[in-house]
Amino acid sequence: MKRPGLRVRLLTATVLPAIVVALALAAILLDRQYRGLDEALQARVRADARQLASAAEFGVFSGSRKALQAMTRATLAGDPDVVAATVLDAAGHPLASSGASTLALPPAVSRAERLFQSGSITVAVVPIGRPLLAVDDIYSDSGAPDAAPQIDGYVVIEMSRQHLDAERTRQLLIGVGIALGGALLAAWLALGIAAGVIRPILHIGDVVDRIGRGDLAARVRPDAAAVMPNLEDGINSMAQRIGLAQDSLMQQIDAATAELRARKEEAERANAAKTRFVAAASHDLRQPLHALGLFVSRLAQLRHGPDVRPLVGHIDASVQALQDLLDTLLDISRLDAGMVAVKPADFAAADLFARLALDHAGPADEKQLRLRIRPSALWLQTDPGLLLRILVNFVANALRYTTQGGVLVACRRRGDKARLQVWDTGMGIPPDHLRDVFSEYVQLGNPERNRDKGLGLGLAICERLSQLLDLPLGLRSVPGRGSVFWVDVPLGRAEAAALADVPEAMPSGRIDGTVVVLEDDVPNAASMIGLLSGWGCLVVGAASSVEAVRLCEEAGKAPDLVISDYRLPGDEDGVAAGMALRRRFGPVPVVLIGADADERLVEGAARRRFTLLTKPVRPGKLRAIVQQTLAQSRTTADEG
Repeated sequence: MKRPGLRVRLLTATVLPAIVVALALAAILLDRQYRGLDEALQARVRADARQLASAAEFGVFSGSRKALQAMTRATLAGDPDVVAATVLDAAGHPLASSGASTLALPPAVSRAERLFQSGSITVAVVPIGRPLLAVDDIYSDSGAPDAAPQIDGYVVIEMSRQHLDAERTRQLLIGVGIALGGALLAAWLALGIAAGVIRPILHIGDVVDRIGRGDLAARVRPDAAAVMPNLEDGINSMAQRIGLAQDSLMQQIDAATAELRARKEEAERANAAKTRFVAAASHDLRQPLHALGLFVSRLAQLRHGPDVRPLVGHIDASVQALQDLLDTLLDISRLDAGMVAVKPADFAAADLFARLALDHAGPADEKQLRLRIRPSALWLQTDPGLLLRILVNFVANALRYTTQGGVLVACRRRGDKARLQVWDTGMGIPPDHLRDVFSEYVQLGNPERNRDKGLGLGLAICERLSQLLDLPLGLRSVPGRGSVFWVDVPLGRAEAAALADVPEAMPSGRIDGTVVVLEDDVPNAASMIGLLSGWGCLVVGAASSVEAVRLCEEAGKAPDLVISDYRLPGDEDGVAAGMALRRRFGPVPVVLIGADADERLVEGAARRRFTLLTKPVRPGKLRAIVQQTLAQSRTTADEG
């Protein structure tokens, strides 16, 4: 409810008390007037009744009804308010009556006078008494007789209150007139006060409100009556000081804004430089490292003396450790830079587990550990690639800190979510370090900082990815018996699988088939061609799709598989080159290798059903994909 304004409140404060006082005084005067009129009426009716009773005493005693009738008529004529006069005998029967009585029955009589109301009539009943005279009796021993008068009859006078009510109405009108006069006088005085005080106050309030809304040019007009000169001068002075202070503040804000804008632009430039560095590192560092890994793998295929073979093994282990470190550092840099976009989809947990088996079957065999992946028919709903990164780190961490026994990957339904768990039989984690393992560079059981055990960033990446995906992580561990890491993922619907079909085990043996390698980088091309040739493949190396088509036609061989780098010379990329070879040789499978799986590359590969790998590619994983892809291609051709 809106609060009344100052004018209304001031008028109310001045007029209302005056009205209340006027009404109170009028009520008091009216009340006294009413009581006086009532008392005067009662005195008149009582006096008339007594006078008639005194005059009718002899008539009642003598039984002269004619005389009594004359007396009642005289009573009516003597007082215009008397409407009826009646004389009763001692038994209450009428002896004489004048006027129109309003009483339905004769009134009850008694020795005492009575006065009562009957509607708008005041009735007085006065007894007619005959006093007994005391006579001395010389012959009697008794004293004086009882002096109480003897009741011979009664007089009933009925007097109308009409004139009394008329007088009351007149008095009420006078009282109301007095009250209204007082109220009007108070209102006149209040309006005079408003003109002299409220108007300047309202003007000052309006000026203050305008100043509050930002109109610092508003000023109070001087009042000719000078009711509040100090207040007017003070507000004008305050407005002037506020204007000066605002000008100074705006200058400071402009300066601070300019400085902040400069720092923001500097930070954006630094962030852009960091982004460019991460992007460049993703490609420029992965490219030679990818080639190095393939060269080392090819080198391991050749025959060496007993002194050279361990050296090749050490080089291969160092290259793999370097690949792990680079992947980890670039991953955490991209996460901290906010360069990782979430792309949720519905996919089968079985596809996720198949990729885990492919990536970790080899390392588990090398440590003579059993990697068990429990089949699951559940479908999940999140970003499949980022969830795979979490599970890859969980499994890699479990294999790294487990020396005997094995690792189990399972998926269990929990309400509307699925809990993906990685169990191990490793060294376990003390209870006071359960949260520490998710911090950067924390490695339990590695005080010597052995790089074979990583940098201690894997679980920190898992923590960041879980926050990005809004997927809660969990950990339970018993020192000396092992640990279990888990992540809760919303259930999805059975739609298209988001991960490409991959084999569950790493095959081995000779690989037969014609493979086209599209790579413009000479070391990468040489390492890839040498590695595939060592596995038994017939390899056609080219830098573009046009060159690959020409070489295949010259050799009279259609490719069974295309392995293409995403970045190719000119306007052609790996996606366009793969589609060109498909148009020439039919639905040949394509494996696309990129330095960084950005959004455009992932979408393009998925839409064309290309298998996408990220550099650096481990030779064991590449061999498994090549062999499995060629086997599936032959099966499809035989069925067709």
